[in-house]
Amino acid sequence: MNNAPSRPDAPRMTQKEIQAVCMDMLRLVDRICKAEGIPYFLSGGTLLGAVRHQGFIPWDDDIDLMMPRPEFERFLKVAPKYMNGRYTLVHCTLPGDYAMPWIRIWDQHTLLVPSHTQKVFTGCLFLDVFPIDALPDSETLSKLFFKRIRAHDILLKCARRKALWSDERLQWMKKLLMAVTSVRAPRKWACDLDRAAKRRRFDRARYAGVVTVTHYGSRERMPVEVFRGSVPVTFEGEQFPAPIGYDTYLRGLYGDYMQLPPEDQRYSRHNMEAYMLPGKEQA
Repeated sequence: MNNAPSRPDAPRMTQKEIQAVCMDMLRLVDRICKAEGIPYFLSGGTLLGAVRHQGFIPWDDDIDLMMPRPEFERFLKVAPKYMNGRYTLVHCTLPGDYAMPWIRIWDQHTLLVPSHTQKVFTGCLFLDVFPIDALPDSETLSKLFFKRIRAHDILLKCARRKALWSDERLQWMKKLLMAVTSVRAPRKWACDLDRAAKRRRFDRARYAGVVTVTHYGSRERMPVEVFRGSVPVTFEGEQFPAPIGYDTYLRGLYGDYMQLPPEDQRYSRHNMEAYMLPGKEQA
């Protein structure tokens, strides 16, 4: 998906409409996981929303899920057969040019207007599924591991870029890295990160966490018991699984997670400009 289409002749989707599309994708994943016996959990802001708001964080506009690496790999193999003309599953190890080391499910009845800074167009509303990977027992070795993952992530982000925002810092360094990483397709750099993240066996782990997204860094490191089972939580009036140690997980990422952030921080990270494609409204 390299050629970004123009804006359709349709009204821009509201946040509530975006959330409704995301809920449909969550129900799809839930059906697949129940049919295949694959455990999964609400993750990140989606889990925080379930615990604090019993649904979406009011200013949020996407859904994040996570699975232990062995279950993630199994989902990656079996889930494509459940996709149809509306939904598509992508991952950096599958054919195509998707360049992220986690699973993304696209709703192809929708369109996102892409950023001019990205090489690879990924312009549909989406749901993300992240792998939970094994981490070293030693805290010192874990910090080194996160630094290596961060280095892979920087290379991937530079490989994906085709332009910089005018106010970005360290532009000279980013331009240099963009030139260096341009010798390979962005998907190759994503596969490098994927391999680095899953190098340890999950069944022997004492600590684990989502490492393919580097936003929280070492705060993702949790005792593996956090992910040894699930408990149901309410999300938009329906029941979905949270990790059994969700309090430990949320405190690790957000601290006092029941406290609302200041008003000037209550905004979507994505700021999606989304449209329902003409003729697809009732599909």
